[in-house]
Amino acid sequence: MPSFLVYRLGHPTKRVSFDTPPVRVGRDAENDIVIPSETVSREHAVFMQDETKRWFVGCVSETNPIVVSGKLVSTSTPIADMTEVLVGNDCLILFVLNPANAAHLVSARRTQQLVCQTCWWTGMVSVYNKEAACPRCGATTLGPADEMQAEVDANLVGDAGTRVLSQGEIRASYRVMRDAARAVLARTDKHGGRRVLTESESVHVHKKSDELPLKGIVLGNGFTLSWDGRNWNVESHMFWPRLRVNGEAVRTAKIHTGDVLEVGGNRFELRSE
Repeated sequence: MPSFLVYRLGHPTKRVSFDTPPVRVGRDAENDIVIPSETVSREHAVFMQDETKRWFVGCVSETNPIVVSGKLVSTSTPIADMTEVLVGNDCLILFVLNPANAAHLVSARRTQQLVCQTCWWTGMVSVYNKEAACPRCGATTLGPADEMQAEVDANLVGDAGTRVLSQGEIRASYRVMRDAARAVLARTDKHGGRRVLTESESVHVHKKSDELPLKGIVLGNGFTLSWDGRNWNVESHMFWPRLRVNGEAVRTAKIHTGDVLEVGGNRFELRSE
């Protein structure tokens, strides 16, 4: 019977075992392994066996992939003893077949949270994985979150025209960039729907959009969302009704996770999943 060692930042390590697969992982309380984290989907991943008793891990969430042995995956992937599976950005699950190893690793395994300086991906990695590359962009610019913050602090020099950022502001900046890179535009009116956003492609929402088309009487060509390397930006092409962000009519604006966009009765929210 395999063991699943669940490592989370700021939480004691948990060891759980199950007699029969599948073993479901997610934020919802009905999962076998429950991870109450905002970066984890309600139903995020599932461990299962095929007819030959070989183990696999699959991604349940279409918009929130998993990282298996350092590789970003969204399909079923074979796993072996000591495979690391990252779910969300602050939960590392170690799949262990040897009970003796499982007992030892409950207290001996060490993890750290890393940040990619290229795309701002954030996630947990075992300290034994010393040559980890970013699973999102492949860059080798990963660094411990605490050390990266200290380096930024050291390189910020205040003068008459420059304000030194506080540690809280730096952490908030990391979070904004990380959340924006995982952004989803979700429709929150009666029509429903969602669109995963990517940094490399602008998204144009209008009456004839294949996804999230504007409904009702609207004059104009909708609005466009685009990524500038640090923020998501919205540009309105509407004549009537006006595009509103958090209730304020705008032509252009920077938007962040949780912001609400409205065009008449069409209502959208920028989310991070």
